[in-house]
Amino acid sequence: MKKVLSFALLTALLVIGSKNIYADSQKEPQKLQYQYLVETDLAADKFSDVFCERLSTKHHWRKVSSSVQSDETYTSLFNFKDESQNMWECEVSIKRAEVHSKKMRVSMTMNQLLDS
Repeated sequence: MKKVLSFALLTALLVIGSKNIYADSQKEPQKLQYQYLVETDLAADKFSDVFCERLSTKHHWRKVSSSVQSDETYTSLFNFKDESQNMWECEVSIKRAEVHSKKMRVSMTMNQLLDS
């Protein structure tokens, strides 16, 4: 009897605890990060234009801003509203992998914005 009661108590604590953990995790915004290494014959500025145009036209992200750093890193900021009407922000950074390489390093960081 004591073993059954202990098992029931442990099961109840796990169920209650897992619900609390799940509820708390739903309050935190989601964050996604992607890294790509893409081979191309395009110059970095042209590749950045093509990549960002694809995000806008095919994936419906709206470009908010763009900049170029002195090390020739092309950075663009986008936003997007998903089917649940949650607002997302995406930062895309594109830079040549090596000086005379045909490869571009693409980094994308997407954040779900709170209270959206």
